[in-house]
Order: sequence, then structure tokens, then C-alpha cells
Amino acid sequence: MTITAMERIAAPKREKRTSAMISAMSAQPPRPQLLQLARALEGDTTVIEPTVVKIWAEIPSYAAASREQLEASVRRNLRLAARAVLAGEVPPPAEIWEAEQATVERLSAGIPIVDVMAGFRVSIASIEDRLIELAADVDVPSREVIPLTRLLRQLGDAFSARAAAAYRQQGVAVALAEQRRRDRWLVDLLSGRQDAGELEHGATFYGLGRGKSYIPFTSASRDAADVEELQDTLASRSREAGVSLMLPLDDQLIGVLPDAPGPVAGHLIALGPPATLEGIAASYARARRVLAAAVLKCDDGIHTLESLGWRIAVPAVPELAELVRERYLTPLRRAGDFGGDVEQILRVYLDNERSIPRTSEASHTHVNTVRYRLSR
Repeated sequence: MTITAMERIAAPKREKRTSAMISAMSAQPPRPQLLQLARALEGDTTVIEPTVVKIWAEIPSYAAASREQLEASVRRNLRLAARAVLAGEVPPPAEIWEAEQATVERLSAGIPIVDVMAGFRVSIASIEDRLIELAADVDVPSREVIPLTRLLRQLGDAFSARAAAAYRQQGVAVALAEQRRRDRWLVDLLSGRQDAGELEHGATFYGLGRGKSYIPFTSASRDAADVEELQDTLASRSREAGVSLMLPLDDQLIGVLPDAPGPVAGHLIALGPPATLEGIAASYARARRVLAAAVLKCDDGIHTLESLGWRIAVPAVPELAELVRERYLTPLRRAGDFGGDVEQILRVYLDNERSIPRTSEASHTHVNTVRYRLSR
């Protein structure tokens, strides 16, 4: 069962019951030192701050968790450890509600389940070190300390079992939420809507290197199946080169790649220049201008500002497009049938990479006629 709003309300009551349980069990304490140790461990606060700092240092994804959340988790873990010490055994996984609460909180923040478990291991290791210190303070015999540390490690296994069960129940919804969060971060990155904090968090969370250059891209519109195929192809090619982020959007594929991709048959892809994360938005804006020009000229291939040259200005400046049309096409169209023949042969010539033999073959026109019309 996942943690509902009612369970969250009930959680503080369960935490209070932990103290009550310790007090109740103390009525018949066979080993008063253990009772004293459990109480000292439950109330200890010196371990909280170092544990939070260590988790942040060792597990980058925990940047998404607030200090308040992590401090509350360490306190819960202290109470859980004290409960195990007093009982002399690890609670069954089903009774470790702390694991489910921590798992739901971390997954909601986008932290992977493996990191949730790693975070508890860091926490319980810190508590174990503190347990050893406190055991000496309350005169727990050294022969009893080793079984207690072993008990805490077993507690970690039980915590992981309950966390895994919570993840199985929450996994699909969390995965969808994380995908939406990732897609939104990418769109904001490409549009330049992120502040420095959001940029830093996303770079850490998604494994993008600060100071490293990436290449933003956008593809021409295709149907959904073609876009999905393009995404699979680019992801496969870039996997060894580094991290890539991609998103199908409005029948196009947009994103950032670690390196410039090679051509993908049947797809037109426009690239911006290499840029760090801070400059990605400006580079992506150029990629969009390249795409607008490339779709007027090309069917597929990889295109950049360098490959298109002056042509990028035609869709961007309507006045230039009109000027070029009036200067070159309108006189041909006023020349009657012969002008139409010249325009047609010119289009075939450009489509065939300005090869006269290929133009002749494609238009079923003699080579000399092709040359004559082109010269006119």
C-alpha cells in the first residue's frame, strides 16, 4: 500500500509510538545498558548534519531533496535503529513504514530507487559509527557491540526490501512523472527559460557536463513512427559519445547531442553550433532558422549555417525572398513557353547537384539543349 494522505498524517503518531514503545519495554529491562543506548541513539542529533552533507556529496541525484526532508529521514532512521537495538532484532520489512515514506518522497523528487537505497546505506553507516561511540559512553560491553552493528546492517536489507516493494507499486507513475519533468527541463533549456539554479540542478541530475559543449538540433516534421525511429537511431549512435537528451514534439524531434550526427536516411536535421549549456538556447534558435531554410531546399540530410550559407536569410527576411523571386523567376515566367522550359531545366539542374549529364538524363533532354537553356 502506498502512503496516502491519511498515512502521512498518521506518521508522526507512529513516530511518537516508537518512544512510547521504548518506555513501555523499559519496564522490564533485562539489560539496562541497552535501554540507555537505545534512548541515547534515538535522541542523538549530532549525526544528522554530517549525514545529510555526506549524502549530498556521494549521491548527486539527492540535490533534488531538501535539507528538511533529509534531516527528517535521518531522524526517522535513528528511531528505527533504536527500535531494532532495543528489540534485539530487525522488524519485518512490512513494519518498516519509514522505508516506504522515504521511497515515495524521493521518487516524487525524481531520485532513482537505487539512489534511495544508497541514501539509506549512507545514513545507517553513520548511525552505526555513532552507535559504537554511544555504546562506549553507556558502558555496553564490547562483546555486545559487534552483534548490534550486524543488526543495523540487517536493518539495511529489510529497509531495501520494503523500499523495493514501494517502488514496484509507485514505479510506473513515478517514471511517467520523471519523464515529464525531464521533457520540461529540456524544453526550458532550449528556449532559455531556466535560471542558474534550475540549469545546475538539471545538469547534475541528467549527467550533463558543465563547461562541456553540446549540439542542439531539430528535425523536419515526419509522422510519429518516423520520429520514433529517428530518436532510436540518434540515441544508439550517441550512446558511446556521451549523454543526449531528446524529445518528440509536434511531429519533430528536438534535443541536444554530444556530437554532430551523421545523416539519417529520410530525415532532414538542422544543427546549431556547439555550445555550453548556458549558450544552448541561442544555438538552438539558429538551428530553427537553419531548418526553416533547409526545408525549402532539401529533402533530407544534415544542415548547418555553413552548409546553407546565404539561403538561411530567405525564409527569415520576406523582403529578400521577394527580391530574389522578382529578379530571377518573374522575368522567366514573362518569357512564355521558352521561359517555362528554362525554369524547368534549372530546377532539374539544381535537384541533380548541378550535373549537366544527370540533368539531361532526368529531363530526357539532349545535353546541348540543357547547356543552351542554362546559358539563357
